[in-house]
Amino acid sequence: MDNQNQEVGKIVDIRNNVKAHLGQTIEITSQFGRKRENRHKVNLIEAYATHFVIENIPARGPKTTESYQYADILTQTILIHYPNA
Repeated sequence: MDNQNQEVGKIVDIRNNVKAHLGQTIEITSQFGRKRENRHKVNLIEAYATHFVIENIPARGPKTTESYQYADILTQTILIHYPNA
């Protein structure tokens, strides 16, 4: 049970960090296999108890929204790069 409590504490820290950057433009790196990464700029638009919502800033084409769980950051499925951090 101790390990589970540590993970919950980490997710709370991640959630607070994400909420502190609401409305800002950040960069997200998502990995799509071996030695392939996709790093792109997004706007952090909403944060909820279990997930957060981003808006992609494409060079061309329409804007899209995506949501991720805080656990995605914990498991390093995605990486968030905050400005000036």
